[in-house]
Amino acid sequence: MLRTLLTPLRARFDLSTPRTTAPPILAPQEEEEEWAPEDFARDVMIELMRNSVENLKLAEDTQMKIQVLAEIQRILQQEMRTKDVFRELDGFLILMSLLSNVQDRTHALVIEPAEQVLADVRETTRLVIHDLSEAMHEHIENAEYFRNIVGYGSLEDALRGLITNPDTVDHTLGLILALATHDFTLSDIFSSLRTTPADQLDVALEGRLGLIRRPGAILILWNAIPQVAVHDDVMRYTILKLFELLARASHRNQAILSTLGLVRSLFQRFDSARGDPNVSDKERHILQKLLRRLLDMGATTSEARLIFQKVIKEDKTLDTEILDVVRFGIKSRWLEHFSMESPAALVLREDNCRGLPTAGFTFMIWIWVSSLPSATHALFTIKLLDRVILCLSLDEEGSIRIYTASDQETAILSGAKVHTARWMHLTLVHYPTRASTPALRFFLDGVLSDTLDWAYLRSDAAQFGTYTIGDASSTAKMSWHRTHPLTGDDIPRLIHHLGPRYAGNFQDPALFKFLTYEASTSLNMFLATVASKQPSSTTQSAVMRAVKHGLGIPESAIAFAVSPLNARQSGPSTAVPVNGFAREFKNEGDVFVVKAACLDSALWKIGGAAVALRLVQVANTQHEVSRALGVFADGLKNSWQNSEDMERIRGYEILADILRSKAQLINVTGFETVFEFLGMNFRLPEAIALDFELWSRVKTEIQQLYLEHFPTVLQTSRYRKFNNRQKFAKLGLVRRLLFVLQTDWFHQDMIPFVMDALKAAIRANFSKDDTIKPVVAYLAANLHEDYTNPQEKAEQVLEILISTISIQSFHAQFATALPLTRICLLLLSDRPTPAIATQVLTLIGVSNTISPSFSRKFELISGWSVLKTVLPYCWDPRVNQTSFDILLGRFNHIKKSPLQTPNTVVCPNMVPAILSALQTGLVSVANNCHVADDSDSIACSLGTSAQISWSTESSMENLVEEVMDLHASSPTFRQVFKSQQTTQLFVDTFKAFVNKVDGASGINQWTRRILEKMTHLGMALALDPFISGGQKREILDTIQLANKVLNPSAEKLTIDPTLVSDTRSVRQRIASARFSMHVGERTVIKTAARMSEWRKTIQISERKRLRKTVLDLRETRRQISSLHEWANLLTSERGLWPDNGTRSWRLDETEGPYRIRKKLEPQSEKTPSSRVDTKDENIRDIEVPDVDISGPQVEVPPWAESYEISATEIDDRQLAEEISEDKHRRVRHELEPGDVIEAVGTVARIAGVDSSLTQTRTVAGLLIIGRTHIYMLDGLVENDEGEVIEARDAPKRLYLVPGSIVELDGPQRAQRWSHEQVAAFSEKTCLFRDVALELYFKDSRSLLIVFLDKKKRLEIDQRLVSIIGRHSESTATRKTPLLGRMGSKTSGWRADELYTAQRKWQAREISNFTYISILNQISGRTPSDATQYPVFPWVIHDYTSQTLDLSSPESYRDLTKPMGALTEARRDAAETRYTNLESVDERPFHYGTHFSSSMIVCHFLIRLAPYTNMFKTLQGGDWDLPDRLFSDLPRAYDSAANDVRGDVRELIPEFYTCPEWVFLGIPAHLRFLENSANLDFGVQQNTGERIHDVKLPPWARQDPLLFIVMNRRALESSFVSEHLPAWIDLIWGVKQRDPESLNVFHPLSYEGSIDLDAITDELEREATVGIIHNFGQTPRKLFTTPHPERMNHGLSNLPIGVLHGIEEDPHLLVQGSRCFKDLGENVPVRELVLDMVGEKIIPCPEGVLCAPFHPHEQVEWRPGGTELRLVVDHKVVQVVENAFCNCAAFADSGNLVTGSSDYTVRLWKMSRSTSALSTATTSIHLSHIMRIHTDEVTCVTASRTWSIALSGSRDGSAALWDLNKGMYIRSIWHGDGGESNAVNLVTVNESTGYIATCSRLKLCLHTINARPMAVLDLTATPSFSPLVPTITAMAFHEREYSHLGVLATGGPDGSITLRTWTADGTPEDERAQWEFVTIRIMKARMVGRGVTRPPSVTSLKFLGETLVHGEETGKSYTWSLPE
Repeated sequence: MLRTLLTPLRARFDLSTPRTTAPPILAPQEEEEEWAPEDFARDVMIELMRNSVENLKLAEDTQMKIQVLAEIQRILQQEMRTKDVFRELDGFLILMSLLSNVQDRTHALVIEPAEQVLADVRETTRLVIHDLSEAMHEHIENAEYFRNIVGYGSLEDALRGLITNPDTVDHTLGLILALATHDFTLSDIFSSLRTTPADQLDVALEGRLGLIRRPGAILILWNAIPQVAVHDDVMRYTILKLFELLARASHRNQAILSTLGLVRSLFQRFDSARGDPNVSDKERHILQKLLRRLLDMGATTSEARLIFQKVIKEDKTLDTEILDVVRFGIKSRWLEHFSMESPAALVLREDNCRGLPTAGFTFMIWIWVSSLPSATHALFTIKLLDRVILCLSLDEEGSIRIYTASDQETAILSGAKVHTARWMHLTLVHYPTRASTPALRFFLDGVLSDTLDWAYLRSDAAQFGTYTIGDASSTAKMSWHRTHPLTGDDIPRLIHHLGPRYAGNFQDPALFKFLTYEASTSLNMFLATVASKQPSSTTQSAVMRAVKHGLGIPESAIAFAVSPLNARQSGPSTAVPVNGFAREFKNEGDVFVVKAACLDSALWKIGGAAVALRLVQVANTQHEVSRALGVFADGLKNSWQNSEDMERIRGYEILADILRSKAQLINVTGFETVFEFLGMNFRLPEAIALDFELWSRVKTEIQQLYLEHFPTVLQTSRYRKFNNRQKFAKLGLVRRLLFVLQTDWFHQDMIPFVMDALKAAIRANFSKDDTIKPVVAYLAANLHEDYTNPQEKAEQVLEILISTISIQSFHAQFATALPLTRICLLLLSDRPTPAIATQVLTLIGVSNTISPSFSRKFELISGWSVLKTVLPYCWDPRVNQTSFDILLGRFNHIKKSPLQTPNTVVCPNMVPAILSALQTGLVSVANNCHVADDSDSIACSLGTSAQISWSTESSMENLVEEVMDLHASSPTFRQVFKSQQTTQLFVDTFKAFVNKVDGASGINQWTRRILEKMTHLGMALALDPFISGGQKREILDTIQLANKVLNPSAEKLTIDPTLVSDTRSVRQRIASARFSMHVGERTVIKTAARMSEWRKTIQISERKRLRKTVLDLRETRRQISSLHEWANLLTSERGLWPDNGTRSWRLDETEGPYRIRKKLEPQSEKTPSSRVDTKDENIRDIEVPDVDISGPQVEVPPWAESYEISATEIDDRQLAEEISEDKHRRVRHELEPGDVIEAVGTVARIAGVDSSLTQTRTVAGLLIIGRTHIYMLDGLVENDEGEVIEARDAPKRLYLVPGSIVELDGPQRAQRWSHEQVAAFSEKTCLFRDVALELYFKDSRSLLIVFLDKKKRLEIDQRLVSIIGRHSESTATRKTPLLGRMGSKTSGWRADELYTAQRKWQAREISNFTYISILNQISGRTPSDATQYPVFPWVIHDYTSQTLDLSSPESYRDLTKPMGALTEARRDAAETRYTNLESVDERPFHYGTHFSSSMIVCHFLIRLAPYTNMFKTLQGGDWDLPDRLFSDLPRAYDSAANDVRGDVRELIPEFYTCPEWVFLGIPAHLRFLENSANLDFGVQQNTGERIHDVKLPPWARQDPLLFIVMNRRALESSFVSEHLPAWIDLIWGVKQRDPESLNVFHPLSYEGSIDLDAITDELEREATVGIIHNFGQTPRKLFTTPHPERMNHGLSNLPIGVLHGIEEDPHLLVQGSRCFKDLGENVPVRELVLDMVGEKIIPCPEGVLCAPFHPHEQVEWRPGGTELRLVVDHKVVQVVENAFCNCAAFADSGNLVTGSSDYTVRLWKMSRSTSALSTATTSIHLSHIMRIHTDEVTCVTASRTWSIALSGSRDGSAALWDLNKGMYIRSIWHGDGGESNAVNLVTVNESTGYIATCSRLKLCLHTINARPMAVLDLTATPSFSPLVPTITAMAFHEREYSHLGVLATGGPDGSITLRTWTADGTPEDERAQWEFVTIRIMKARMVGRGVTRPPSVTSLKFLGETLVHGEETGKSYTWSLPE
């Protein structure tokens, strides 16, 4: 009976898995009825659960509910299957209902005591929360059901009353915490903590807090903080402390809290608490502590943006507290990762798995192990069915274990130890063979740690296999599995250095860009180490090849790559897509996806490196500067993106420029921060590290630290070899330090530290070009300067050099580099100081010791003789000591040779110099011998008060003593006197001294002692047998005289003649004579003169070098100070720190179709930099290490046969390098990398007219033709020597164009274009002088310049012809942008081109506006020159009616007559003027004004910059009289057409194209038109009305846009088309000077009437120019016959022969019967690209876009992925990783725009080249990164016609960008973000510039300047649905002129709606209101069997009068009109 009762229940709720997959087998009935006991018990529990839930629904009594809840709790705990039943029976909803009403006692049957009621409420609440927790515990489906269906928001609402009740708040909060952790021992925690002191909370909670199991519940607890009573400080603090402890308890908790979005509210609470006196210090402290804890895991971009915004206060100062928070948070290193709490795993299942790949495999993973497992846990497992093929695991000791099925055993890899709490990279490589290397190799952090020679398991038949990552207590970052082993053991090292942030698949060839500075340095150090040991190492080549060209791993070889980046959101996830998104890793167990975002990652999205630079720029105290520098360093340290951004914006130079002004604010902490960061940089950013001027401005102690760091890194650092060879070798450190010594940057106290740095630098890189030559040249130029300071510094440098050369290895290098002997003489000079002489002698002594041939070489250049001449004049004790050191060879310590016999003469050549010094010194002694020993007496005798020393006497006495000692003790010294000349030198010295003293009036004691010693020395020599007899006699005679002087009373000395007789043999006498051969005096003089000349040459060269360095430095400083774009974005209206000032605007010079200018650009006082991207240099690159391969140099002795005397010679210019004066220094930085200047010309760019109206206002500039680019640089000219200088510093003759005034103080622009961008050029006139040139570029810009003469223009013409010829298909038909395919030839225009335009106009193929534009262009008119502005006719006559009737001829002006002859009165006045002038023999004319002049142009455009300032300039700096300003359009027409005293002006093109000029009252987002500058135009005298807005005719409804539309519609009307030829005849045709037509203007207004160059008188020329300006310039005459009429039959809006148009006959559009392209089922068509080559439409699926004009090229990306691929001919040729592309659009064939998921918009350049083998190569490279969006970019489009890009974003905005400048312009807003306001579609009308943007809620239409036109509320449309977008595709109908305008939109229901916009529905007397009007709704056909709904339209495009649509089905169709 019981079985029967339970059977239905079991049938419904039996959720057990089948025990077997076999088919059911019928069994006897008796066996079926036998149940297992556990099954029976389970069914009973299920039934009990069912009954309990039902009872709970029916229970009304509180006690009954409590009992049932307790029962449910027990059931849930006993049987897991009952949890499914609980959910199925709506148990969760019942609990929510019960909880919501737990305090409701209104229906209670019995009124119970309050205490009982409170107890019941608490118990009920406890049981409900407990049941909720039990129902979800270890039950994923229930947890997801509650989270997604019921929602924690519902739980929060149900608990709100309990939280706000003081009696239940503690209990409720405890239950919420218990639910969050599934630990109900915590339910009473808040009650107990309330009485716990704050400082005891840590102890009270020690060990009680576990993992957060329910993140949603913990969020309820957080949200409860504001609900806690305001004055309940204890509870608020307790909750905050609890959160802080939870975050500290485990990594998982910290990760969960970081993903709940707490940072924003926590930060706001922290920010507000700082200024709240009611918040205690301990609460503020815990808020800050918790904030730091959460920021350690990172923050979302919006949270980080908020924090960074608050760092800078409104007063532009830093908030130091928040700066400290940022400083702490940016140190975070957590990345997006999988947090896995065991058991947890990621499992990939494959049906056709064959086990291990046949070619081998590589497995790599980044892991962070929080704690080692208690038992072995698997990290990676491969299974086939249930068989383990391979298992990589981690044991409790941190060792890696590996198991493979081939060896059936587990091996412990002893060399691999996994450490906790750090990121580690594991790599396992398994080769299929055991060839020369072990088959299995394991790498830890890129280093090979273990190898195993294990067999490789061969592939099996295809089976069901699994890849499992995990089941270990670890945090995984990313995993790769490659089906081929990596080649080489050092590739894992490279991959490890890429770091855990790298998330690509190794497809990008430029892997080095993903390296951080630290990784780059580390890898370079490794390569340098390898190179030093093995110069030709394969390791080095393999790594370099991988870095430069990629790993070469095909993506097909990657079995899987899984990353948390692929996960959709944070939190517990069921699956994670694999690379390619075709497969998924299933999450099993506790896997939590942490989408952590470090603050440095958020920094990249917010603004990149510019944000950190701005913080440093704003810092104003030492603390702020050091903290800001810390943020800067940490923001770049681990972010390759920010590092790359820093390099791109030249950030290091900008930072140095900022720090230079804040040098005194840099403290030790800031200094250490900077240099710790620089120390990680392999290629030191020299802009900071070697900016000695910057560091000379800091405090003294910082200067010392800075200078001391050079010896540290170059001499004492353990990495000194790497530093020397790789870091500093190419930085020219020695030259820089020598330059510093020549400045006054450092105080004298710091010079010793500079010298120490120089010494370290010299010894670190002692090479010829980098050190030896610069140092010697510096010394030669400065050692003998007359100024004390340079000489003192030079002497110290000399001492450093000599001490260095004294080291034998350095000496050899020096001797090899330069001829040492001559360098000695060069440095010695002819009058050296004792210090210099001492150092040079030391060098001679060292060289003589090291080189046995030095003495002879020195003798060959008369070196010893020079010493003999020079040394006497600088002799002092130091020189004396060094001289005897040379003589006796006391330098043996240098060679470390054994000690020789003391006093052995080694260098006898030194003796003459010593004796010569003795001779000179004794003369000085003799001169003062009469002076008494008392120094005062000496002073008196000399007539001076100075103290006179006895230094000379002392020196000479010592010298004589040393010579005496040597002669007595050294036989070798006595041998020296074998030379008769040497002996004679002594004899002469002795004799001269004695004779001088003998004639003195007296001798002092000094002289007496010296004379005595000389006498003894002379006697010793006389007794020497080597002395000749004659010399002996001279010596004896002198001795006799000396004795007489010393002792006048003594008897004459007698000497035995035999003692002094000449006993030498004949041979000895010949030898003595030979030894006496010395160089003559003439040779010495010649040598000295040559050295002096050489020295002067070097001095000149060094002065040039110094000047060049100073000028280069100055130019660099000027250049960097002009860089401000990096900060502009941060202070824009959408920037991080917006500048609330009013934005001003100006007319952009970018031209649309037919040279229309109507796009506005922000106006800035700062001159924009032309360089947006930096040099190609990447300072994180990997370089081939330099290896020192130089060996010891073998010296050739002078006696060898191979020795040449030339070895001692030197070219006098060897050290005096040719310092070429860089005449283009001023412009060098503007050049593109690698470009070379080929031609330079001074030109004038026309900028307006002067106030006198007599001169054209120009800007002097320089036109540079480079090898690859053309440059136009304002404010610079070329002087007569070819040097580029500032125009303000140049004479006027160099730049002054006749008839012009040059503006020297205005903003100076720098523009550039590549040669490929040059489309055409045409010759123009300026004031009728044929010297102007206008260039047209493909980027929609033009350049009008004027040359000084025609010859200079011709030179540039020829170069431009060559440039255009190289980059165009046909040089014979160069076209201007205006004419399209009918352009103007460079020499002016051709008759056939004019005829073609005329024929097209007649056939209605082009509009009236276009035709008039063409005529203006061909006749020389240009919008670039206000004096030759394009002229357009007035066409409307009716400016008074409320409605304009364009069908009535009365509404139009008479085009057959000029403006001055439209009325009878005006005709009479014109004829009278003509007759009167004719009667006085003057050249007659009808009008005193002209229909076109610069004044007329500026008059009309007064409200539009730059014409606003131009108009004021014309008026002398102020406005004209108010009544004469342009303020009323009807009045302006009346003045031009009717008023006899009026003008005869025609119109300008802006009246038909640009509404921005008309009206100042346009809505606030265009404030520049709203007179935001509060321009005071004055008050009209007649009406007293203040002039503000232009008054429009009534029919314009106060809307300038409506006026423009109607005026253009009138211009294109049939009436105007019929009469336009007559007006053309007046302006350009046969009636241009026709008296009968009253159409003659001033003679000087016609071309050819005057030749300004022929006028030599300046006053006459100026007057003539004034007349031309006043009377205007008539366009060049084009027609000599009457202009033909237009063909007007048929529809006037369509060309002749075209019967139907979409605007005219939309109802005739019919969908084609067959699709022309099918991409395949479920492949929606996202883009329709026009193939101009094949003349067809190419449908593109999502993530694919074809290049215009190159249909075989396309870019591909995966939405949500990171890669951008370039595919050519279906082959991937380039992969760019980390592009984060969401969408893309081509502006043209060479420019691509992409929108990214990292909030940026990127501009890319497509490069195409053909090699010598004619193989074309295509590549793509990044040009600009543009930021303004605050969320992902969802759509982009681009228009080359208008040079704009448009991006839509999830932030609710569409942003306009300037394609040419890579600059943000303005935004269009749909809302504040969110799914509904996200802009999903954008498009631009190429003809009009109109912009359409669409979100789910509305469709918006704007002008090109973002002026709102029409808005369609999509929620009001019948097809609106909140689930799907109403509009899925959008496209404009394009026509050269459209009278209607059509926008097609596609919908998800297959609808295609054609809409136009109109203001016809505007109510009377109201401003025009534009609205969308539906023209037609079409439906796409349903095609195919079983199709039940129309397909969604996913793309639209108009092709002429044909519409093409693409569908979600992959099919594309055309909609056509009848033939």
